[in-house]
Amino acid sequence: MLVGSSIMANAIIEDYKVLGRKDEEIVRLRAEAEATARAAREGAEQLEKDRAAFEKLKQTEAWAATGGLKQELTNLKAANAALMKEKSASEVVAKEAREAEARGAKALEKADADRNNLDKVVEDLKAKVQNRVTILEEVTARATEAEARAREATEARDSLAISVDQLREDCDWMRHHGIGHIVRTILDMPENASTVNELKERAREVWFKAGYNECLNHVNPFYKSKFADERSGFHGVDTEALYVAAVNAYNNLSISAIEDVEKCLEAEDYVDRLRLLYYDPEEEEEEDTAGGSKGDTGTSGTKGD
Repeated sequence: MLVGSSIMANAIIEDYKVLGRKDEEIVRLRAEAEATARAAREGAEQLEKDRAAFEKLKQTEAWAATGGLKQELTNLKAANAALMKEKSASEVVAKEAREAEARGAKALEKADADRNNLDKVVEDLKAKVQNRVTILEEVTARATEAEARAREATEARDSLAISVDQLREDCDWMRHHGIGHIVRTILDMPENASTVNELKERAREVWFKAGYNECLNHVNPFYKSKFADERSGFHGVDTEALYVAAVNAYNNLSISAIEDVEKCLEAEDYVDRLRLLYYDPEEEEEEDTAGGSKGDTGTSGTKGD
C-alpha cells in the first residue's frame, strides 16, 4: 500500500512539472503575440501618417506640375501595398496570438482545475498515508507491548520455577536439618537445662504434696485419730506458687541462641541465614551428594544467585 502511494505521489509531482512547463509556454506565446501586435499597430500608425502626408502633398501645385512625382507615387503605392501586406500579416499573427492566448487561457483554466483536483487527490493520499502510518504505529505499539508481556511472562515463569525449586530445597533442609539444629541448640543451652530442671523439680514437689494429701484423705476415715501433713517434707510450703514461679521463669528465659534464630526467621532469606548459623561441612557434603543424584531430574540442589 505504501509503495502504491509513493508511485502515485511521484506521478502527481510529474504532472505538476508538466503544468509548470505549460505555464511557461503560454507566457512565452503571450509575449510574442503582444510584440507582434505592437509592431502591427506601429506599422499601421506610420502608414496612416504617410498616407496623410501624401494626400496633403497632392493638394499642392508643385505636385501637379512635377511629372517626376509619378514615379514617387508609384513608389508610395508599392510601399503602401507592402505595408498593407505587412498589416495583413500582422493581423494574422495577432489573430493567431489571440487564439493562442485564448487556448492558453483555456489550458490554464483546465490546468487550474486539474491542479485543484490534484491537490484534492494529494490531500486524500496524505490522509490515507497518515491513516496507514497511524495504524502501523498502533500495530507496532501493540506488538511491542505483546512482546514485552510475553517476555515478562516467560521471566515470571522461569523465576517461579526457580523459586519453587528453591522453596522445595529449603523445605527439605529445614525438615532434615534446620529444625533439628534449632531444637538441639535450645536443649543444649546451660540456662535452658537449669531452668528445665528447676521446673521439673517444682512440678515433682507439687505432685508429691498433692499425692501425700490425697493419701491422707483416703486413710483418715478409717482411724479415729487423724493424720496431718506435719511429717511431710513440704508442710507449710506453697508448692503451687513455687511451680508457677518456675513456669514464669521458664517462659521469661532469655537464650542468646533463640535470639539468633529469631533474627534469622525475621528475614526473607531465613533459610540461608540458618545455614550460615549452623554451617556443617559434613551436612553440606551430604547435600551436594544428594543434589548430584537429582541432576538427572533437572534439579541441581544448589541455590541460584
